[in-house]
Amino acid sequence: MVHGLELPLVSVIIVNYNYGRFLGQAVASVFAQAYPNIECIVVDNASTDNSAEVLRELAKEFPTLSWIQRGDNGGQSVASIEGFARSSGEYVVFLDADDFLLPGFIETHVFVHLSLRVPVGLSSSDMVQTVDARVVLGSCSGLSDYVRSGRGKCADLIRRVDARGAGLWSLDGPSPEIENQIHLVRPYDVATWCWSPTSGNCFRRDALRLFLNNKALAALPNSTDAYLIRGVSVLTGSVLIDRPLSAYRLHGTNQFSQHPHLNGVVNYDRCGQGNNDQLSRVMLIDHFIANIDLFLSKSHAPENFIRALVALDEVWPPTSSTVPGCSTYLAGKLVTESETVARALEWHRYMALLTQLKIAKTTIVFAIFARRLFAHRKRDSRAAAVSDGAASAASDSLAWRRKGQP
Repeated sequence: MVHGLELPLVSVIIVNYNYGRFLGQAVASVFAQAYPNIECIVVDNASTDNSAEVLRELAKEFPTLSWIQRGDNGGQSVASIEGFARSSGEYVVFLDADDFLLPGFIETHVFVHLSLRVPVGLSSSDMVQTVDARVVLGSCSGLSDYVRSGRGKCADLIRRVDARGAGLWSLDGPSPEIENQIHLVRPYDVATWCWSPTSGNCFRRDALRLFLNNKALAALPNSTDAYLIRGVSVLTGSVLIDRPLSAYRLHGTNQFSQHPHLNGVVNYDRCGQGNNDQLSRVMLIDHFIANIDLFLSKSHAPENFIRALVALDEVWPPTSSTVPGCSTYLAGKLVTESETVARALEWHRYMALLTQLKIAKTTIVFAIFARRLFAHRKRDSRAAAVSDGAASAASDSLAWRRKGQP
């Protein structure tokens, strides 16, 4: 505490399913952090291994450890939402139970956020890749590719929170190299994956609130990190920290990494049953449109919201649509939700967006007709209600008169 001020609380949420053999190291890595203001919450997804026994022993060793025992395995997204609801930190880290944090993870992420001149919703640091207890690689390829490209380097991006005279940082600050290891990922720049997986990221709570209130997430059993990272970054931007601060453990059953990265070689089953990356983007688009009034109210201008939608639509591989004349999921969604979107964006922006997405002209005509038909039905419904009300009032008046009432 400095001058009566405390550093922000960081909530570390560990989602576990049958990783009892790894869980102890994950939890211990959280409590080994030098950062002074941490809460740790484990959400056990109805594990059938020795996870419950491991958690009971961990609770003895770390009395502040919080533990949620789910009655069924609802998947990663549902467990993450429950952990988030239990937490209260201004910053949130989702740590997979088979990964672990390296020393300095939390203090470095918080230091970067408090030093940034751009208040992004997410920071993502590099990760080492391990097999058993052996380090195989010292980085993740997507983040490293972004850094090597030179993108995201900005003058005056950070002003060190531990600068002389500030008095806001009570810990030893990172070495001076940190100032050259921060890369800005601007809003809308989500076409190429450049972030670490789940355990390398630290979110602003305010940013997560915009996306974890999605009831449809129960249908996303994994790829929660893809949903959250792209959703937050497409709106607020994010930063990459070119330092390995956590460990990604490879053990043969990882959903998205069957082997350590090799240059030019896909390290996961792109068409595998567990690959829900496209589903996560579909859910983001649905969430944006279902809550269009909220997101428009949070955007500086409607054009920002439109750019975010289009950016999600441009991620490769493209999502498909079953709506005739629409080549992507977003295009089809805009046509089927024409009344909602056109009302919120106003007609001229809506039409420009349909044209930008190269939707077939006949489909655009259909969208116009559907919107006008819907509007006519609403007007007719309101007129009928008014007419019915007037008829009812007249009938009541006549009845009163027949009874001799004034």
